[in-house]
Amino acid sequence: MKATEFFVRPARGLGRLVFVRPYTRLRHRPPGTAEKVVAGVLALVLLGVAALFVVPWITRGDCAQGLEEQQGECVGLLDATASSPSFRPGADGPDPRFSRLVTDVAEENQRVRDAWERPAEDAHKKPYVKVALLLPFNASESGAMTAELIEHSLAGAYTAQLRANSAQTGVNFQLLLGNIGTHLSLWRPAVTRAADLARVQEPKDSDSPLVGVMGLPNSEQDTLDAANALSAAGIPAVSGVLSSPDIQSETLFKTAPNNRNSVAALAEYLKNSPGKNQGYLVWDSRAQDNYVTNTKAELEKRFGKAYRLDIRQSSYVGTMGPYQGAPHAVASAAEGICKTGSDTVFLAGRDWDLPYLVEAIAKEPECQDRKGMHTIRILRVSTGLTSRILTDDSRKQMEQAKVVTLNAAPTDGPSWRAGQGAPTQFAPFAAAMDKEAGIKGPALDDGYAIMHYDAFQVLSEAFAEANEGFAERRLPSTHDVTNTIRNMRILPGNKCQGCVRGASGNFGFTAGNGNWPVCKPVPVVEFPRPKGYRPPESYRTNQGKDGTCPG
Repeated sequence: MKATEFFVRPARGLGRLVFVRPYTRLRHRPPGTAEKVVAGVLALVLLGVAALFVVPWITRGDCAQGLEEQQGECVGLLDATASSPSFRPGADGPDPRFSRLVTDVAEENQRVRDAWERPAEDAHKKPYVKVALLLPFNASESGAMTAELIEHSLAGAYTAQLRANSAQTGVNFQLLLGNIGTHLSLWRPAVTRAADLARVQEPKDSDSPLVGVMGLPNSEQDTLDAANALSAAGIPAVSGVLSSPDIQSETLFKTAPNNRNSVAALAEYLKNSPGKNQGYLVWDSRAQDNYVTNTKAELEKRFGKAYRLDIRQSSYVGTMGPYQGAPHAVASAAEGICKTGSDTVFLAGRDWDLPYLVEAIAKEPECQDRKGMHTIRILRVSTGLTSRILTDDSRKQMEQAKVVTLNAAPTDGPSWRAGQGAPTQFAPFAAAMDKEAGIKGPALDDGYAIMHYDAFQVLSEAFAEANEGFAERRLPSTHDVTNTIRNMRILPGNKCQGCVRGASGNFGFTAGNGNWPVCKPVPVVEFPRPKGYRPPESYRTNQGKDGTCPG
């Protein structure tokens, strides 16, 4: 019998306790004949030695400590340390693809707690605060995030936690893991628990304050609802990858450029590389995904008239979300692209759908006959390069079909790893990611590790700065942290006034722009990269017509 099906609670002093997977609801299965026979024999043996074992069968509501069962998932905020039974090495835990990182976080959390509760000397006693990472920890190919993206996001946050805890600030950070459901809709238990933890204002022997939340990965209504609840509780939240301008809340800050900024970066690119000026729009028709609906609106607003996108367009149903569509059914879009002779294709869709469009173009007969085989450029708004097009087979298919992608994104992993235009903090970040989290090379190219590292940086830098003005045993509140974030500025001439020094570049915030980053670099990332390729100079959010930032 697997540990994911039941747990055994031994009598005191007899072995260890096996706990269930913390984020997965377990199936109830009544004992069959074989189990009854074994149980009978076992009971006789145990009675003979005067010991008693109790074997309770799992019920639907059996979740790890701090979590509750909703719609078949264990959701909520897990205050995980190495002493928490469900995170002991060898115990059954989250998805095996990122369970190692969960254990690493738990061990660091335990070290942080020990530094406050059991220091070697009183002089080394170090208080700590908490940051909650809210993600859909039950991975799904059609859910809000795949296991790979969760792994990279967690690795970025963990590496930032280690960096903050190695700084000489007098305060350590714990990283709490919050599961908000496969499709982000089960956020209430985690947010409610975060609000409870944020009410603690001073560290005590048994608790410490929560000073912020990070995560909240997708531009959807559930994310906005969660952000509004956090704002009502006065808790600052920082998302590393949100991009829809429609997702705004009072204390929700973003480290990625919004779709309008990214589309402006694409416009700047096309001004210098116009191509044939023949365009086509392909869009995901799922109305509940604000990222795709807003991206479509921004693309039409900027390029609709010039490229006649009102009639030169096709839609499809994407893979992400409760309803899994059929993105491979984009043959009509590929046919339209090639019949119109389009070389500039605007795609408003999720990363996971891109390979289907590339494949459809490669197989479309109309595309094979296009005169001179002009290159088809697929322009997108993204966080980085999706791993699904980075395979050797995908690259070969794109090169043979003469298809390239141009991604307006906050990260350019391939160029930065090659030392081309990399932000100052990228190299130390990449070295730390390799050493501490085992994430390196092309695994950085999707941008999720980089952006979640930066999201933690916003909170830790803001807390450290706010903490400088407080007396011993008095820690800044969530309101102090929020106010400090609002005053992280980039001044004219790109001068930093308490700005965020992130792995994706320096940036700040300003009043009146929905808490989007100011002077954030937005590279346009080309893939596949031609031989001798050098990336164009990056557009920066809020830059003026003369290129200065802020403009």
